[in-house]
Amino acid sequence: LAPGLKPGKGVSGIVLCCSNQPQPQATMPAMTAPVEDVPKLRWLIFGCGGVGGYFGARLAQQGQEVNFMARNQALAALQKHGVRIRSICGDVTVPPEKLGALIDTGRLGKKSDSSEQEAKRAKTTDIFEADVIMLGCKAWEAEGCLAMCRPWCGPGTLVLPLQNGVEGFDKIKSIVSSWGVGRALAGCCNIVSAIQEPGMIRHWAADPPYITFGEFEGASIAKTKMLQAIFDKCPGMAGHLEEEAMPKIWEKFAFITSTTAVGAVSGPSATQDIIGSSPELQQLWRSAMHEIIALARSQGLKYEDAWLENRINMLKQAVGATTSCSRDLWAGKPSE
Repeated sequence: LAPGLKPGKGVSGIVLCCSNQPQPQATMPAMTAPVEDVPKLRWLIFGCGGVGGYFGARLAQQGQEVNFMARNQALAALQKHGVRIRSICGDVTVPPEKLGALIDTGRLGKKSDSSEQEAKRAKTTDIFEADVIMLGCKAWEAEGCLAMCRPWCGPGTLVLPLQNGVEGFDKIKSIVSSWGVGRALAGCCNIVSAIQEPGMIRHWAADPPYITFGEFEGASIAKTKMLQAIFDKCPGMAGHLEEEAMPKIWEKFAFITSTTAVGAVSGPSATQDIIGSSPELQQLWRSAMHEIIALARSQGLKYEDAWLENRINMLKQAVGATTSCSRDLWAGKPSE
């Protein structure tokens, strides 16, 4: 866990981190003015956790139109305070008036008691065509979350999943294809972050956090390239548009599974920097990595030997970092 944080219970049933001491209110930097040569797109971010909340805030900070889908305490916090980031890359608060629609997922799909109530909700629900739908949910939630996002998907919408794992992409592609509109991308992210309190995300390792993404097949279309141009201008994050996205997603998969396994069985004191620096733990980690690398190569995917050594360096630099999957396991919660 990050220094000064303790495990807690998330409002949506996932593990998050909560401060065990009062946090001073930092002075927030001014919002970044939109860059003229970067297109302003309409983003729909599902979830305001360690992934959706962080990247959504950075996009809004750059000047993008960011709309959140949230519920319960997270929704209330967004409506009152906006989204707040405490980060090694710089703090930022995006106030509610700088955000787009705040959509209550707790009401989506519910049956009304009368047609009058249904008509009233239809008028008050902000339905628009999103340029990008970003999924910041857990892997096992992706199918249900996509169903809630369907009304906001149009012919030009890109669907960008950021879940851990490699087995869910076929399902995401199939669902989006069945809609007859929209285009699914392959994607994942590299960040060490957690919910400090509803609407506030703490980021303490991975500098800068980044999103890896690309087409499933063929060359990148113009709109996918737009995302890279936008990510390049966002403070506190980066984007990596890959000609072949799946090998890089498997690279992250090998890292997250091996690091989670070693951390989960070694306990919360075995943070990533300890795993990278301890000869015994590093050897156990390498053995796990080689298993996943062999599996990737058996699927005909490229995995360069240098990638593993680069991850060793990343482990050593990730002081106090643990994976969200490990934290979920320690707390007895479902884990990716």
